[in-house]
Amino acid sequence: MGKFARTLAIDLGASSGRGIVFEIDGKDIRQTEVHRFANGAVEKDGRLYWDLQMLFDEIVKAIGIADKKCGRLDSVGIDTWGVDFGLIGRDGNPIGDPRHYRDKANSAARISLQDKAFELFALAGVSDNDFNTSYQVVARIQEGEDFANARHLLFMPQLLAYMLTGVAVSEPTISSTSGFYTKDEGFSEQFCNWAGIPLEIFPDSVDTGAIIGNLSDKVKLAAEIDYDLPVIATAGHDTACAVLGIPTSEEYPMFLSSGTWSLFGAIEERAQISPEAFEGRYTNELAFDGKVRFLRNIMGMWIIQECRRQWKGQGMDLDYAQIVGLARQSQVKGAYIDVDDRAFSFPCDMADAVADYVWKNQGIKLRGVGDVAKCVYDSLVKAYAQAYDGLKKLTGRQYGKIYVIGGGSDNDYLNQLIADGLGITVSAGPTEASALGNALGQFVGLGVLNKSEIGALVANNYKVRIFSPRRI
Repeated sequence: MGKFARTLAIDLGASSGRGIVFEIDGKDIRQTEVHRFANGAVEKDGRLYWDLQMLFDEIVKAIGIADKKCGRLDSVGIDTWGVDFGLIGRDGNPIGDPRHYRDKANSAARISLQDKAFELFALAGVSDNDFNTSYQVVARIQEGEDFANARHLLFMPQLLAYMLTGVAVSEPTISSTSGFYTKDEGFSEQFCNWAGIPLEIFPDSVDTGAIIGNLSDKVKLAAEIDYDLPVIATAGHDTACAVLGIPTSEEYPMFLSSGTWSLFGAIEERAQISPEAFEGRYTNELAFDGKVRFLRNIMGMWIIQECRRQWKGQGMDLDYAQIVGLARQSQVKGAYIDVDDRAFSFPCDMADAVADYVWKNQGIKLRGVGDVAKCVYDSLVKAYAQAYDGLKKLTGRQYGKIYVIGGGSDNDYLNQLIADGLGITVSAGPTEASALGNALGQFVGLGVLNKSEIGALVANNYKVRIFSPRRI
């Protein structure tokens, strides 16, 4: 190390997006948030979509603000949630808005193909979920979409990068969330033939960290910059970015990426595609360096986010710290929900859904915000404990610590519950792990940082909080 670079990390989540400038100067990292904006599903004609033009406009705005506030940028990179994609037409323009992974058509497609669930899992080791790209593709075909009319199918980070540069590529970490992409074989010809989509619709994959291309002249004009700015194919999947930002040099760390979703898993050398992994709902996705993020997708802070939305609509405008404070005061015991039940998968009056579920299944009455919140947090820990037990059995490893990263790592109440529930030490932080990992990937791509230096660099620059299990 020793070189200086300044990058802009565009980190897009399901509920918000942010642009954060990261500067590396020798052994020091500095970060400055320059832009933040709301994101979410848009309903049109009974379907859920992402507002592609809004996302693009906000990214261009972030580039302009970053340049003016922090100085000339060396690169920009984009990470997003997984599975969702957009199509580029023969004219080179996006075809409509990308479909949202919570659209209910995906569930219908999955139900219609349950006899093929393990066969689809065996393609790439991606767990059987409504939102899988494979089911989204089938749903669109069932609706009459002809993928042969499109030039490219691009996952969200590369779709937005294409709009910035005019260059179409695929990137392994985000492609691996699809259910039909592997490091060795790329996109599955078997799946494409079976589903009826042309394999050629997927552009060539570039190495994670490669330069996609420079901003187009039109984008430079809109962002008000006058120099060539490369867009780097950093790890496109936000969890791959978050895992890259774990503050450790351990070869096979166990992690919980805690945000709208909870991703509970560990780094492994190769994919596990077995009936046991399938039955345990584990998934195999690629990490920055080609290793595997072997994990279970668990519904995360989405449930609390939706509860908060309901409470706000009822006149209780509570922030998350207040919700945690009320959960601490709750005396309710033994109330649990299955956080992955379909009852909690879609937008609804979530607090009512939680209370109804507990009453119907356990006969326990939840009274007020604190009881509902405590129930949700306790239920998350129960799901984490189950994932932890299964992970140890499948990997054959023993873990001394779990690294909680992402926005949920700020919740000290939940961190302590995790330590107690799993009987293991919790290292919490950094919070902006996805954005940080995005920038780290760019630094590696720019040649100013080696992958082997990342763990120590993060540990030296970001404070983590340690939670030890209590005897209860």
